[in-house]
Amino acid sequence: MRHLLCALVLISLVGCTTSTNTAPLPTNLPTFVADNATLADHAATAVTDQIAPDFTWRYADGRTEHLSDLHGQRVVVNFWATWCEPCRSEMPDLNSINGTHNTRVIGINKGQKIDVIPAFATELGVNFTLISDPDGDVTLAYGARNLPTSVFIDPTGRITAIHVGILSADALALQLERMP
Repeated sequence: MRHLLCALVLISLVGCTTSTNTAPLPTNLPTFVADNATLADHAATAVTDQIAPDFTWRYADGRTEHLSDLHGQRVVVNFWATWCEPCRSEMPDLNSINGTHNTRVIGINKGQKIDVIPAFATELGVNFTLISDPDGDVTLAYGARNLPTSVFIDPTGRITAIHVGILSADALALQLERMP
């Protein structure tokens, strides 16, 4: 009996650590809002001059995308939250570079549910990819303890810089100039 109880506890604990969110997403989400940022390798950490840890996200229409799909482009991964005033102030500058000069911006919402993202995007006029990270595993792997944090990834997938704190338009332009 004791062994059976221990086995049941162990099974339930393993079940708690492997959360995969397969619940359907609301169909009225904007096409650039995605859910469930999930790391490919849970032991990965973001380090400058190393390949960025890969992660996946899914859109309401069922499409999934991976960070590694974006190799060949310059990528800015920005960690933010709706309650973060500095995050809000840098959104227009991030939005303005998305799609220009082979640059893609990916916004990772730290710890909030997907339902807060559409109103935030509408209010600020944001149209780059915004992804919820409700479990926080991507945020943790990238070391984004403070918000905002921006990670710059070159076309080969290498992290060229990690900027903690508000990103001015000039600082953003400088980081992009330094990337190939």
